[in-house]
Amino acid sequence: MKAIHLLQGFVVILLLTTCGNSGNKTNGKIILKVPVKVVAIKPTVNVYIENSGSMDGYVKGVTEFEQAIYNYLTDIKISQFSDSLNLFYINSEIIPQGSDISDFIEKLEPTNFKIKGGSRGTTDISNLLKSVLTETSSNEIAILVTDGIFSPGLGKDAEQYLVNQQIGIKSNMANYLKRYPNSAVVIYQLLSKFDGWYYNREDSKIKIKEQRPYYIWIIGETDLLNELIRKVPESKFKGSGIQHAFSIMKGPKAVDYAIKRGSGNFDLDKKEPKTTIKNLKKETRGKRNNVRFSVNVNFSGFLLSDHYLTDPSNYELNNKDFQLTINKAVPNNSGYTHQLNFESPSVHKGIISVKLKTQIPQWVEEINDSTGIVPVKGKTYGIKYQIHGIYEAFTMSNDYYTEIKIKID
Repeated sequence: MKAIHLLQGFVVILLLTTCGNSGNKTNGKIILKVPVKVVAIKPTVNVYIENSGSMDGYVKGVTEFEQAIYNYLTDIKISQFSDSLNLFYINSEIIPQGSDISDFIEKLEPTNFKIKGGSRGTTDISNLLKSVLTETSSNEIAILVTDGIFSPGLGKDAEQYLVNQQIGIKSNMANYLKRYPNSAVVIYQLLSKFDGWYYNREDSKIKIKEQRPYYIWIIGETDLLNELIRKVPESKFKGSGIQHAFSIMKGPKAVDYAIKRGSGNFDLDKKEPKTTIKNLKKETRGKRNNVRFSVNVNFSGFLLSDHYLTDPSNYELNNKDFQLTINKAVPNNSGYTHQLNFESPSVHKGIISVKLKTQIPQWVEEINDSTGIVPVKGKTYGIKYQIHGIYEAFTMSNDYYTEIKIKID
């Protein structure tokens, strides 16, 4: 599993006898130096599909689950993003399945799930994640496909079990981040036809045939995940498509930003025109009687959707007198992706700080099944405990992605 990653470089030195007038002469010889060429090594992608008993219903017949997974893995392969793609089943064990995507998908059936081995009973998501993280090193991406349902088993305190699972997930993720601090996590929720047994929190089973949610976890270095999403965007998913997405990386991270010229009644400081405003005044045109200015920002390094980045509730201002709105930046060659617009009824001096906060989206609470007794349409028992565990690991030292500071003289 562990790939040995080497940087391959070649330095070619040609020693030529004296001729012509180019090059550097040394003792009658001309030495031409060719710069070192660094060959980028493509990442390895390891795919783990949970094959516990609760997953059987997703692979009975032809389902959106199979279509989505088949198409996603195929897109990864043909995009030439990855150096190699390895397939596994996972429950209490990791079970290698080669690298033939077509053959792998064709064999996704309940009977095949059963004969592959491992414990298919109660599901311990914390241990599942720990196994995946243990096998994921630098320049590798792990993709975990799971229904995300906790199965404490009969006679256990379900509430305490969920809390302990959350703590375990936080611990496992925090340990991984110590080794690979530039890592990130993306979690997609999708829907598929499900025809099989639903196992509740007491491990009792209920026969159902309906649409059920499942999840794709993607774990790896932030730059690699950004590149993967660029080459295989969320819009390319087959089946019912992505219903919700959660992503997180560690902060704070410096971003490029600059005050937008002409976005208000002010001058820019000649020494620091990107970050310092001088002579800020209220608008005198039309009906406006407010102070305003805009800041262009490059948020491309974050694994965040436009929906997240344009929601003012995901930002924190140090001056409550300012109102903040966000929109996409006008496309040009500057590289800025978004525009932050500030407006206030009065003139202020000093530092205006705005932080892009690390937050769990509201949909996580909305799709969480808090009882786990019977299947609830579109919801998953205990999913919020998993995402909160991940969130807590990434926000141990701070809870914001970046901070932008504008000085008003």
